[in-house]
Amino acid sequence: MHIFISIVSHRHHDVIINLGTIKTLSKYDDITVVCRDNDPVGKLKKYCDKYDTHYIANGNEQGFSANNNANYMHCKFELGMEEDDYFILLNPDVFITKSNILTLIEHLKKGTTGLGVANLYLDREEMVQDDNIRLYPKFSSFIKTYLLNDRSTMVNRIKGLSPDKEYWASCAFMIVKADVYNQLNGLDERYYMYCEDIDFSFRANKAGFPLEYFENVKAVHFRRCSSKQFLSKYFFWHVQSVFKYSFGKKEESALNSSLEYQNRYKK
Repeated sequence: MHIFISIVSHRHHDVIINLGTIKTLSKYDDITVVCRDNDPVGKLKKYCDKYDTHYIANGNEQGFSANNNANYMHCKFELGMEEDDYFILLNPDVFITKSNILTLIEHLKKGTTGLGVANLYLDREEMVQDDNIRLYPKFSSFIKTYLLNDRSTMVNRIKGLSPDKEYWASCAFMIVKADVYNQLNGLDERYYMYCEDIDFSFRANKAGFPLEYFENVKAVHFRRCSSKQFLSKYFFWHVQSVFKYSFGKKEESALNSSLEYQNRYKK
């Protein structure tokens, strides 16, 4: 079993370098990191080269889904990733300690996880949980969350996750068995950014891969909440994705994802 970690930089070079997560991950033989630079910056390449990370510079900017799908295919066809390996989507603004990396490795060696999610916090003291695990939203949920700060879909997981509910996980730290990612045809590239994780979790659950919560694998997510910036490009990307998810038929979404994935990558 080997772990391949996909990191995509949207001019996050300073965040990646200062956090040092790649530096820490590079110390483990069980882990290979692939960093795709969406808007290439020279010093990020130098940093990745220094810590034995596979650096890929995009010729053209792509969305979150397309970038991670491309990293998956690079791992599979260029780096020899096999069905029983694991593919982890990791945000560039996530920090994880050595002890938690070792816990993750030991957990994945069991080979029983199809889709998993780490226990993310917003602070190094682990006092404030990230909302990276939620109940599936309705269209009204998005509106209430944005306008009224409604938290009805957020999950207080201090006592774990209730087995009688279905959850989706943020791609900030999503753990997927390589074969499962392939069966699901990757992330739906119609989502440029945002909601692709809700869609992927939905399709995974329908395919028989419910979300597994890695409570003992803790990390810190220094999120920026760019989509909250009214009328920013991130705001519009979020709005577009919300409409696609809320009003598109999920079966069609999965089919479109499959066709897009196969047409672009499978030969």
